[in-house]
Formats: sequence, C-alpha cells, structure tokens
Amino acid sequence: MIQNLRTFVRVVEAGSLTRAAGDLHLSQPAVTKQLQALEAEFGSRLLVREHHRVRPTLGGEALYRYARRLLALYDQARAAVAELEEPGRGEVAVGAVSTVALYTLPPVLLDFSRRYPQVRLHVRIGDIAETVQLVRRGEVGLALVTVPVEQAGLLSVPLFDDPVRLVAAPARARHLPRPLEAAALSELEFISYQTPSRFRSFVDGMLEQRGIIPAVRMEFNSHEAVKGMVKAGLGVAMVPESVVREDLARGELVALEVQGLPPLVRTTSLLLPREGEPARLVAALAETVLEHFGVRARLPWAGGGEG
Repeated sequence: MIQNLRTFVRVVEAGSLTRAAGDLHLSQPAVTKQLQALEAEFGSRLLVREHHRVRPTLGGEALYRYARRLLALYDQARAAVAELEEPGRGEVAVGAVSTVALYTLPPVLLDFSRRYPQVRLHVRIGDIAETVQLVRRGEVGLALVTVPVEQAGLLSVPLFDDPVRLVAAPARARHLPRPLEAAALSELEFISYQTPSRFRSFVDGMLEQRGIIPAVRMEFNSHEAVKGMVKAGLGVAMVPESVVREDLARGELVALEVQGLPPLVRTTSLLLPREGEPARLVAALAETVLEHFGVRARLPWAGGGEG
C-alpha cells in the first residue's frame, strides 16, 4: 500500500505516467498496475487522462492530500525506528527559502554533520508559502524562513535580524554623495528582483511609503545575478545583508548609508510544528540551529513554551 501511494503521489505531481515511471525507476506497466490496485482498494477512479496529461479526480485529489501526510508520517516512523536500532544514524528533512538555503543554512548543517556524521540531510527549497506547507504536512521536520510565521499549529522562533542594505560597486559608489538622501534614490538605476517576489514587494512597499519609486534597470530571479550586475557597475541594489556579507568584507561591494530612510529588516526564523514530540534527530537539529545563532529558547518538548 505504501509503495502504491508513493507512486500515486508522484503521478499526480508529474502529471504523467511516463514521467513518474522514470522518476521512480519503474516500468510504465508497473506504475499502471500499482494505480489499478489503489483504485481497487478505494473502490473509486482516482485519475483521468486529459490532453496528454493525467489529473486526479475529486476522489483522487482527496486521496492525494491524505497520502502526502501519511507518507510523511511513515517516513518519520521509519526514521525513529532506525534511530533506535542504530543511534546516530538516520535521515532529516529540512525546509528553507532560497536565501536561507544559499547563505545561512550551510554552516548550520556543517555544525550538525560534525556531531552526527552518519545522518543524511535532505533540504527542500521553496518560497515561504511552500515551505510553511512542508512543515504543516510533516514533509520536513523543521524549516528556516525569512519572516516570523504566525499560524495555528506552528511555532516560530526568531533567530536573527537580516538588515536590507543598499549596495553598489566601489567605482560607482565613489561618484555618489555619502551619505545619500532618501529622495536621491529615485534618481539611481536599480538592479532588482523579478516580480512576483516577496522580498521585492517588501522593499518596494517600504520605499513607496517614503514617496520613492525606484528606476529599475534590470530584474533577475537570482541573488547571484543581482550581485553580479551590481559588481559590474550597472546599478545599485537593495539586498539582504546575509546575501552580501562576504562581498562587503572582500571589498567587492560597498554598503551605502541612506539618510531619512528607516531601517529595513527581515527576521530569519526557525519554524517547527507546535504539537507533538519530534524525532530525536529533528530535535537535535533544532537545538543545533538555536545554538548556532546563540538563541535561548525553550522548545515545547524540552518542557514548557518559548523562553
């Protein structure tokens, strides 16, 4: 049954029996047989073909939602049993938004791997909404996101403030007044993030409150692309400090002070399910995250609420 459910979930997500078979390293007849067994088990048609794609029926959509949760719980149960049989071994799934996955998570996972060298880590990267849902569905044990999340059933622990910096290439910065007046920002050429982007909306909204409408010269969906264009002298950019900390230290970028502009800050946070006790390795990773950032917080399973 578990394997049949895994196959069903993969088919729904791939929208194709052929693609799902390739992903699962199965033959297409084997995939079809598993789906037929599942439909017989539930006494309902679960999938329909439509314009060279496969989509779930209403019953299939309901099963898909439950199957995702069931498979996550099954994987957690296997990990818990494996940890008891072979302490220090197992797997942990972590969710993260791209900024955190690229610039914040690596040293944290290095700390954890040094303590638990036999543990396999799986990182799932998505936007904030996707990452929150991964935690809610139990598909990851914990996640790191760039804003505090206030939702029922979830515990959000602030880790550190990540200021937004206005940066420029050193050669370009030499020709700008220091400090800049906020009104002067409307006259600069900006390298920005593509819309829709939560970070772009956050920055644009704060600037618009001050009557500042940036002149966007280029847009990219990558931190590295934005930094590359700024380093080339093609414009300035508003970026999270965590993204450019090393570039600033090497002198490849310069942070510009802006008078009359309130601090723009995002708060990177640890996200956990509020109810239930996590697997031992998930709890160990959560403790490692808190220790890495010097955060004193009492997690629910440690006895009590947040401290």
